Amino acid sequence: MFFDNLDKTELEKLEGVGVLTRYEIGSAIIEEGMPGSSFGVILTGKAEVRKRLDGGKHKALVEIGPFDLIGELGFLGVESRSASVIALEVTEVLSFERKSFQALAERFPHIGMIVYQNMARILAERLASNNISLMDTIVWALGRPRGVTTEAPGTGGSRFRWAG
Repeated sequence: MFFDNLDKTELEKLEGVGVLTRYEIGSAIIEEGMPGSSFGVILTGKAEVRKRLDGGKHKALVEIGPFDLIGELGFLGVESRSASVIALEVTEVLSFERKSFQALAERFPHIGMIVYQNMARILAERLASNNISLMDTIVWALGRPRGVTTEAPGTGGSRFRWAG
C-alpha cells in the first residue's frame, strides 16, 4: 500500500498538503499528453489507465483502485502525461502538487523519504512487470516458447538468449 510506513501524525501532515477531488464516472482524472506536476493516490473508486491509439480509439492497460498511485511520472519531472486515467465509478483522489509536497518534505524529511521510497518501490514493481510482458511479447512475435534458443551455446549466434 502506498501509505505504508507512515504513522498517524505523518499521514495527517501529508494529507494537509493534499487536495481531495471527486471524479464522476467517465471523467478524466489524468489526460494523456497534458502537462502535469502532481501525483495522486486513489482513495475510493476504480479507474482505468489507457493509452490513446490512432483513429480516436484507446487501449485499456489496467484497472486500478484504492491506494493505487497515479501521475507519479509527471510529479518526478516527465513533461507530459504518458497515459490517461478515467474514472470507472465515482472515484476520490488525493493529489499532491510537486511544490507543496517538496515544501513538506523539506520540513519533514522523514515523510519525504518514506513517500519517495514507496513511490520507487511501486515504479520498480511496474518496471519488472513490464519487462516480463515485453519479453513475452517478443517471444510470441518470434514464434517460439520462452527458454528455447535456435543456436547452441558458443556457436557464434547472437549473444542474447531468450531465457525464462
